[in-house]
Amino acid sequence: MNDIVRILLISLLSFTIISCSEKDEFGFGVSNLQLINANANLSGKSLFITTVDSSSSSSRSSRSSNKTSSTSTDSLITIDNDGNIDYGIISDHELEIEQVVTDPSNTYSYILMKYNGGHSDLSADKNIRALNCSIYRVNLENNEMRCIEWGLVILGVKGNITNTRDTYVKPVLDFSDNGKLFFMTLNTDDFSPDEDLRCKKYCLYEHDPVSSTTTKLNNDLELEASRFLVLGDGQVAYTGWKVDNGDQIYVNGEPVHSEILLRDENQNVIELSSTAGNGYHLDMNSGDYKTVIFGSESSSSDSVVMARSISETVKKTYIEIEEEWGGVVAIIKSNSGKIYAQGNLGLFSVLPYKKDPLVNTPDELKNIKNDSQNSEMCGSSIVCFLFYEIIDDIVIYKNINYNYTNKPDTIKATKISDNKTISLVEPDSDCTSNCYSVDSHLSSDHAGWKPKWYSNGNDFYISANNLSTNENELIKIQLDKIDFNGSSNQYNLMNDLDDYMTNKSAKDISGLNVVNINATTPTAQIKHEDNDTKSVRIEFKNKMNFSDVESKVSIIDNSSNSGVGFMPIWNNKTLHLVVDTDNGTVFDYNADPLTSGTTYKVTILGTAKDSDGNALGSDVVKYITP
Repeated sequence: MNDIVRILLISLLSFTIISCSEKDEFGFGVSNLQLINANANLSGKSLFITTVDSSSSSSRSSRSSNKTSSTSTDSLITIDNDGNIDYGIISDHELEIEQVVTDPSNTYSYILMKYNGGHSDLSADKNIRALNCSIYRVNLENNEMRCIEWGLVILGVKGNITNTRDTYVKPVLDFSDNGKLFFMTLNTDDFSPDEDLRCKKYCLYEHDPVSSTTTKLNNDLELEASRFLVLGDGQVAYTGWKVDNGDQIYVNGEPVHSEILLRDENQNVIELSSTAGNGYHLDMNSGDYKTVIFGSESSSSDSVVMARSISETVKKTYIEIEEEWGGVVAIIKSNSGKIYAQGNLGLFSVLPYKKDPLVNTPDELKNIKNDSQNSEMCGSSIVCFLFYEIIDDIVIYKNINYNYTNKPDTIKATKISDNKTISLVEPDSDCTSNCYSVDSHLSSDHAGWKPKWYSNGNDFYISANNLSTNENELIKIQLDKIDFNGSSNQYNLMNDLDDYMTNKSAKDISGLNVVNINATTPTAQIKHEDNDTKSVRIEFKNKMNFSDVESKVSIIDNSSNSGVGFMPIWNNKTLHLVVDTDNGTVFDYNADPLTSGTTYKVTILGTAKDSDGNALGSDVVKYITP
């Protein structure tokens, strides 16, 4: 597409999108796109639901006369705070919406459009090709909509699951605290990007909304990007598959992965992990600032590894885990500030460290997991049978009931603080009521899997097939209203969506974010668990200035008056200090924890500031004796 046409599109695509009826330059899938009536409809909305054709043989009944608007782009449904339902794009032309991702300040939502690739002749695909854009930014105040970068094809939900290859799928588009956004794309053969942004297969990009500039971060002739994690200061950690001039590299029949790579604030690329073999391709996660968290680098040791780069020097700290954990399958963060790990034998607390499981893997699932003949879902991985979502103090998880012929799911919730457990959805004895199978996203090669459930504030949504009626239904659970002393089946059905969900099921659900508003005066509490030699934590009332706080925290051995090294890990408003007496400079598997029976002084200075520049005012001190 020449520059003149591109300029016209930029000026007119404030979503009223212009007519675009010229021939497709590739000679396939020609679109006579006329989108003069296409408009974004996200302003004032709080919940965004994207849909896909349902696999169920029957669907819910429809009362189509109750629809608010009509549109050919019916794959995005919106709900406002009063419960009013409408479509998110009003258009006479078909476009398939994959996801809606909203920035942390709720200023913009990003509409990610689905492209099926391969010169697809579907109407929605022809229309996206004609637009030459798949990522749109919508101003939530006035619905103004613009393409953030021409010619790039955002990776879809299912493709991202395949690429992530983690137990818990990483975002396809995410934000840093400095306002940048990062996203993953497919190849651009069907589109017309700037030449320096062209992507051969899988690429990672950084976009600066202020300057409207986009930068490709991986050389896709050497590395195909597979997943990424954005750190708060604009650093990004990512992995990928090594390629030679765009061709996949294999060793002993297995694709060669990169190590965990970190692109720091100075655009240096540094290897964080150090594995023997074909690179690092297990689960990884991150703190909110600088630190990346991942499972063991070596088969000879079970540990959780924390790494960061300081002035291009990698520092690592290790938390050795118990054999009873059954290894580390995934690292899971809670918005409460705590950090957990899924092992093959249950759910465990990493920070603060607790030896015993919070939730045990049921014996029947352990047996099925160890059955080499089992082909359920993604094979023998435990997450095919047990998947955790942690919101504040509540763990949500599902169990497949193998004592039923049709294998319904039980959805459970456990309150971590007192270990009370309730079945939120549980089938009756003959599976005639409350009998559901949770829908899932499953990658084509069974390498990745994710249940179709989503959290938004205190609301939890589950897309499920009613096994009694073979209808797809959307379940809503209000987490703040769960009665852990009450009876089972504490859920509601979102029947008001029936008009909009005929023959469809939810693909993705997202909403507005809870925007942090700092109190005028920040506060801090130093906390330590009895007998914990591995860590101390500081819980703040406000979101803090990460770097400033880290420079004003100390641990002192009270008997020798010497400082003790630690690795700082932020999660929301909590700073974990993972003790490492060699300060992370020795690359070994020695955790170097605190000494039991020794007293330590933990201090945060009163000059430590929050993100608004307000200081604590006075020192906070706590003496601990593990």
